[in-house]
Amino acid sequence: MMSSSELDASSSRARRGESGQPTDTDRPFPSAQPLYIASHDEAVFAMLHPARGPARDAAVVMCPPFGWEDMCSYRSRREWASLLAAAGFAVLRIDLPGSGDSSGGPRDPERLRAWTDAVTSSAQWLSSASGASRIVAIGIGLGGAVAYRAAALGAPIDDLVLWGVSSRGRRHVRELRAFSQMESASDVGDTAAPSATAGPGDGSLTVAGYFLSEGTQRELDALDLAELDCGRLGSARVLMLGRDGRAVDSRLQEALEGCGAEVTVGAGDGYAEMMMAELPHAVSAHSVFEAVTAWLVDRSHSAPAKQAAISPAAQASTEISMPDGTRVRETPITIPHPLGDPIGILTEPVGPAVAVCAVWLNAGPQRRTGPNRMWVETARRWAALGVPSFRVDLAAIGDADGDSRSLLDVRSYYTGDHLEQVRVVLDALQARGLPDRFILGGLCAGAHWALRIAQEDTRVSAVAVLNPGYLVYDGGLSNAIGQSRSLAAMLLKPSTWSRVVRGQVTPSAHLASLRTLLAAFGRKLLRLPSRILRRGNAQRGGNELTEVFDRLREQDQRALIMFAGEERLYAQLLAAGRLSGLERWPNISLEHVAFPGEMHTLRPLVLQREAHRLVDELLQRELERIGAQADAAPVEPRPTG
Repeated sequence: MMSSSELDASSSRARRGESGQPTDTDRPFPSAQPLYIASHDEAVFAMLHPARGPARDAAVVMCPPFGWEDMCSYRSRREWASLLAAAGFAVLRIDLPGSGDSSGGPRDPERLRAWTDAVTSSAQWLSSASGASRIVAIGIGLGGAVAYRAAALGAPIDDLVLWGVSSRGRRHVRELRAFSQMESASDVGDTAAPSATAGPGDGSLTVAGYFLSEGTQRELDALDLAELDCGRLGSARVLMLGRDGRAVDSRLQEALEGCGAEVTVGAGDGYAEMMMAELPHAVSAHSVFEAVTAWLVDRSHSAPAKQAAISPAAQASTEISMPDGTRVRETPITIPHPLGDPIGILTEPVGPAVAVCAVWLNAGPQRRTGPNRMWVETARRWAALGVPSFRVDLAAIGDADGDSRSLLDVRSYYTGDHLEQVRVVLDALQARGLPDRFILGGLCAGAHWALRIAQEDTRVSAVAVLNPGYLVYDGGLSNAIGQSRSLAAMLLKPSTWSRVVRGQVTPSAHLASLRTLLAAFGRKLLRLPSRILRRGNAQRGGNELTEVFDRLREQDQRALIMFAGEERLYAQLLAAGRLSGLERWPNISLEHVAFPGEMHTLRPLVLQREAHRLVDELLQRELERIGAQADAAPVEPRPTG
């Protein structure tokens, strides 16, 4: 067995190619190929990264963790897959059924079986498509437990990388429950914890907004990897990684060694920073990436591999059956753009379509599936009603190319670059033959983009603006003031200074707030003469927000503006009296869903359900307004290619 120190030492060899020179990993990576893999009655969404340079005789299936860990680490895993592809390994990143862009939902039965089948089908497809002689499954957290189970039950997986994987499924579930309870207590207080974490009274659980049914919990509680027959893993090579100082699971290590597997153990530090941070502050665990690459390189050989291509078991699009039997079709679409090609999933009715198209924008740095997978659920539900719906990643988010480091500055979300990309997306969808009447929706920055585009583009007939960071962007001033007030309150707490001493709090974010405040003060001085001239209009009640609402009314556009919980912007607008007199804009529906605590990404199920209800009402009003259901002639479904 290779020790952790030996593994770390070998990672430097992976950074150097066969020639001993540093590999050129700074070049732009070729775009990955989206596809669907058939797995029994499920469609598994995957992104294929073809091997670059001298191909290796091994290919990799990357199995994601659960829920927020999946969302948080998505961009990092894309980077990881690209680095492995640069080292000569074809990599297939998959979404497990009921998650991401794959078919199904988290409430479906037998999720553990469906997940295991998905890994098996993906490994089978990758083996055939890549020509690799060995398939390696990289599994993280709960995804690693699924990968191990698939390999033990006969999936064509030769080697395993298991990062933060426990032998007992109930340990994974216990951690999820503890995380959910801690999150709830932090947000809304201990007394409100059950309402924020529990499901609808059926024993289900929400973890950082992601749903885990009672049935799936029971399946995982009964899972014990160390008790599985591991005879099929007797010739396997397994890299086990701990997580942030926690050793690997000794029971699982002993079971693998007992059946003859070659086991290597590594530290695996950086798990929490990559899987559990608040986006966009997730940090790629490059030391793990390098160590895994080194381990793979040391155990593989250069070998000719055929060009990966879509085989009969994989498709460029898929049809999904809804609970009522209605079928919808999903197709990945990439749209060229200089900053990084936006990529999204178009969900269309298999049958007549109505004369409106929905576009769901990123919730800040979160991938196109939306907060808590809400955009997937909404797109499929609306497509079943005849509304084509497109959920999209803009540049540097999710699967779209671009430098994600730019997203660390909150102000970057409110530049013209994102708005220009949204316009390009609308143009591309219209050119594809979709309706030229759009409903735009988003949360946080995506909500702001939707509202801004509506003011400038009359093709937009309605917008769903959920927990917007800004209705009118002020250069970050209001957000900086709010952060400064929060900091002032924190400075009075001894626990804050204790965290500073331990290095758990850094001043960077607060220094950024200070810079924003100073810059805004400078701009105000420069604008003072013009502000004096406009003071008369301001005294009559005019302000930028009323101008926005007036413009939407003049252009006959509807808007749903929803605030949930203790949103800072809602409190500011209320205190400033900006929410009075809304009857002047009958086209604007402003809703506040009361809930204790800061609930910006709608993590509690009750808020998710309310958001779904409100956007469905917006759609229904829009359908009634254009007469789509009763008067408009149905549009025949277009052939896809």
